[in-house]
Amino acid sequence: MHNCIFNGHCTEEQLCNTSCPVLAQTSYLLERNDISMNNSVFNMSAEEMQKYVSLLAQCKGKTASVVVSSGMFTNEAADALTYCAICENWKGSQLHCTVYNLKFAQYIEALQKSWSYNSGSTGVDYMEIWAAEAKVLIISNIDFVNFKDFQCQKLLSLLQSRIGKNLTTIIVTPKISSLVGDGQFFSRLTDMLTKQRVGDSL
Repeated sequence: MHNCIFNGHCTEEQLCNTSCPVLAQTSYLLERNDISMNNSVFNMSAEEMQKYVSLLAQCKGKTASVVVSSGMFTNEAADALTYCAICENWKGSQLHCTVYNLKFAQYIEALQKSWSYNSGSTGVDYMEIWAAEAKVLIISNIDFVNFKDFQCQKLLSLLQSRIGKNLTTIIVTPKISSLVGDGQFFSRLTDMLTKQRVGDSL
């Protein structure tokens, strides 16, 4: 059997020749989000998966923040949410990035590098397109960012651009008080994350 999110559940397992549109679409989304077949998301229990599926349902069409409890890495929660969103949104995606996990720290780093290179080689343009257009956007790795005015403005601007478009945006964050930053925009960002918080800690 090939690397497919439906391993063990496919009725065409014996005849699979990798031309399956399900495999093509799901593989594209998994690759776009850096989820390999050895990722721990493929070992989630039914109970864990249901927790993330329910969270996605609560956040559908909204901008929301989800706080990760102490002891859990935010990237693990983001990968789990991304995987469940792919399972729900792959159909009809036609190799469009309908689900995207924007790793915000990496995005900021790539953006700053692009100023030096003055080229699209860092992939920033694609990251911005996927972040703007994805039906479900997961924003992760904000715990690795020192939020000065520039970083805050980029994140607030992205969130604002998606509000009102019936797009799902979920920011995965550690305890909001543990985020690092300063200034007027940082205060606005943390206020927004607090107000948009959904559910208990993961």
